[in-house]
Amino acid sequence: MTAHATSCDWTAEQPAPKPSRIKSLFAALMHEIEVRRALRHVSSLDDAMLHDIGLTPGNIEDAVRCGRH
Repeated sequence: MTAHATSCDWTAEQPAPKPSRIKSLFAALMHEIEVRRALRHVSSLDDAMLHDIGLTPGNIEDAVRCGRH
């Protein structure tokens, strides 16, 4: 028998790795890009269309960033 004992390390539960700061920064950047794209899209609607969906030009950003209250 060899000096190395075989064990099932792959079956032991490993804690999930923490997301790196770069991944978190990239995710935040991608989220902001999506929000700004949605802001441009909703801002292009006319007042009648905004009224139909329950928005005014003054609360577009809040609605896009925070959703319905």
